[in-house]
Amino acid sequence: MLQARALQLRGGGNDPAAAAALYRRVLALVPGSAEAHLRLSEALQEAQDPEGALVPARKAVALAPQSAEAQAHLGLLQYQRAQKDAALAPEAVKELRLATQRLPQDPELWARLGEMSEQVKDNAGALRAWLRLGRLRPGFSPAWERALIHARATQDYEGKREALLALNARNPEDRHLRFLEELAREQIKSGYLAHAEESFLLLARQLPQEAGLWENVSLIRLQTARFAESLETLAKAEALKPSPTLTFHTARALMNLGRFEEAERRLQPLAHREVEPEWIADGVPMLYAESLLLQGKGKALLAFLKDRRPRPRTDGEAQVFKTQALISLNDWKSALEALKEGITRHPKIPFFRQAAKLPSRDLEYRFFSRKETRAALEQLHLEGMAALWQEFQRWDKCLEALERAHSLSSARSVDMLILQSQAYDQVGRHAESLKMLRQAQALEPDNPLVQNNLGYLLLEQDLDLEEAAALIEASAKATPDNGNVVDSLGWAQFKLGRIAEAEATLRRAAELSPFSPEVRKHLGEVLVKQGKLAEAAEQWDRALAFVFPERAALEKRLGDLRVRIAKEQAAKLDAPAQPATPAAVPDDDEEDQ
Repeated sequence: MLQARALQLRGGGNDPAAAAALYRRVLALVPGSAEAHLRLSEALQEAQDPEGALVPARKAVALAPQSAEAQAHLGLLQYQRAQKDAALAPEAVKELRLATQRLPQDPELWARLGEMSEQVKDNAGALRAWLRLGRLRPGFSPAWERALIHARATQDYEGKREALLALNARNPEDRHLRFLEELAREQIKSGYLAHAEESFLLLARQLPQEAGLWENVSLIRLQTARFAESLETLAKAEALKPSPTLTFHTARALMNLGRFEEAERRLQPLAHREVEPEWIADGVPMLYAESLLLQGKGKALLAFLKDRRPRPRTDGEAQVFKTQALISLNDWKSALEALKEGITRHPKIPFFRQAAKLPSRDLEYRFFSRKETRAALEQLHLEGMAALWQEFQRWDKCLEALERAHSLSSARSVDMLILQSQAYDQVGRHAESLKMLRQAQALEPDNPLVQNNLGYLLLEQDLDLEEAAALIEASAKATPDNGNVVDSLGWAQFKLGRIAEAEATLRRAAELSPFSPEVRKHLGEVLVKQGKLAEAAEQWDRALAFVFPERAALEKRLGDLRVRIAKEQAAKLDAPAQPATPAAVPDDDEEDQ
């Protein structure tokens, strides 16, 4: 064997035919030697006899089915044969797939599998192979180029994303940048905000002078309530190309951080003049009005509204602010006049719709000095302020306003009770959150939102799972197409151990709310429980396309799950082969983990 090895080309020799002769002599003595069959096949291949090399290659694999070297040799031999005879390509694909399972870190095997998959018109298989080669050799652009071609052909989102991120990571071509921008806009449209931010950030780093790219990053951060981060990228965009739009977004970020005075200073110059585009012309004055109201500057707000030019789309909102400013200044008579005008002219606005439910006596001038009238107006104002504080995520202020409103009157709307419950929950006062929902339940026991919120809170606090499930089932029956409610139902079924039901329900929730990370997280949990690990990993991977508070924790869990999948697959590969059962090609999903 040693003498023969020395004659092989790969052993440093130059007479593979002589090596083959020696290996045949060895096999005459030891016919069951897998290594001798493998070396004979190698020598024949080196001697330009791939057809003769095939039989000993197959024999080596049959004798040593766990041998990665033998399987890799057979796969590459079949690739060589398929180069001359295209009809052999399917067999080459089969053997190369098995070889990549045995030697997943071998880049040549993945490259050959990619080529053969292309030859048999298997776009999905070619995509997987080129992606794996790209991961092994991140700087090898041709692998990513081929992966991108097949991802676009198969409309494979994840493959396209991975290939484009890799192609744009170093020194991208202009067309790669264009493709990445197209992808980023698709991601925005699909709600994949975490992925969109990643794409726009990469574009912005490659094209740092493009203000619009930094603005897009900022908008995603605003939408996902990461206001301090949004200020950083807004500043970069403003330094390159100032605009009223950027000023508006900066003010929004500042207000969400509680920096109302800074926002006021930013907005004041724009609020007193005409600006473009039209939505900014509508939005700036109202945001400026909110900044004044939230700072308690009622007089300044009234002065601004007096000089404000009428704008049909925001006149109703301006009337609300006027009414609230007058109430905050204890100008009860003027406040009643403004309120009645709002009820008449803007009846669909929630503030005035709620005001219209007040007893008629409280809307008459002759009662403006009555204690009950003042309390009713004050409560209306405080509830309006609570809604504003909620808008800017100031739950402490929201709760303070609602508690003061509650002290003025025991008559509460269900909407305000739900809001107060949410505020309590946000500040960690969960028992009081539950109490508010119980009050809402007493007022409107069949309200689907109350049923769902109460049921989910009971679930999360592990209180009464049976009652939680009953409430959520009632809510789902009333609103069968509400993805959030169907998700709650599936999670309740999971908590009660009804796993098969939970899977079916959560799959339905995923159809109704395909862009909800919560649904994907819950469905993944159910699939893990059932041992469907590859699909669970896929669901969690989809969840990570979004931005949500527990994203880092889910990333870690997904990493742990993938390690578990890899270990289980390795154990299957290392298990003793069953003599009567031919080796099977793994499913695509298993193969690509």
